Amino acid sequence: MKKNISVIGGSATAIDKLFSKEPVEVKGRIAIIIDDFGNAGNGTKEMTEINRPLTCAVIPFLPYSKQDAELAHNGGHEVIIHIPMEPHIGNPKWLGEKGITTRLSLEQIQEIVREAIEEVPYAVGVNNHMGSKATEDKRIIAAVVTVLKERSMYIVDSKTSMYSVIREVAEEHEVPILERAIFLDNEKNIPAIKKQLKLLGEVALKEGSAIAIGHVGPEGGKITVIAIKEMIPVLEKMGIKIVPVSQLINHK
Repeated sequence: MKKNISVIGGSATAIDKLFSKEPVEVKGRIAIIIDDFGNAGNGTKEMTEINRPLTCAVIPFLPYSKQDAELAHNGGHEVIIHIPMEPHIGNPKWLGEKGITTRLSLEQIQEIVREAIEEVPYAVGVNNHMGSKATEDKRIIAAVVTVLKERSMYIVDSKTSMYSVIREVAEEHEVPILERAIFLDNEKNIPAIKKQLKLLGEVALKEGSAIAIGHVGPEGGKITVIAIKEMIPVLEKMGIKIVPVSQLINHK
């Protein structure tokens, strides 16, 4: 009788592994941040329907910021705030009325960040939208991370500048910090995005974890959705688990 129970238990375990959505052995973890939610842009609904946990970065103060955050959360995805920050080159209008610029005072920056947190429900962290100039300025980043520390939130450096001080300042303030390794959709075609996703997996196998950034809207949208869906089984066969950014912080 005991022998029969042992056989049945073993079979159940094998079946569970066969049909598991996660790799049998996790060799690396990746987080996929999808930027530019907030505009109800191309691929927004389709992206939130992907049945793996993405991290959805919502631009605050837009017509669909709250709606897109709700959509992402209800789809089982993590929500963060995609904070517009001043670039070296670009149209200032791209930042919107409440973009963070180097001309603002400490108090003004902190107020914008607090308002953004109230504007985007379910947000547990932030990353920078553009920001090649602002992310090089210690005063600006210190103003941002002091608010994040108040709210127990993390920050991801999108790495739009090689001279970014986000890591240095965040660590000084003991705010959790991670950095983007790969951009997915600089080339907006499925084979190129799939190649970047495979590279992301390879980085994670080497480093233990890695973060990529893709987009909804004109930069990626449905094209990026298709590439991610097609690469999920490939990545999982490699032993890669897709997780929210917060889980990478917990595994550091």
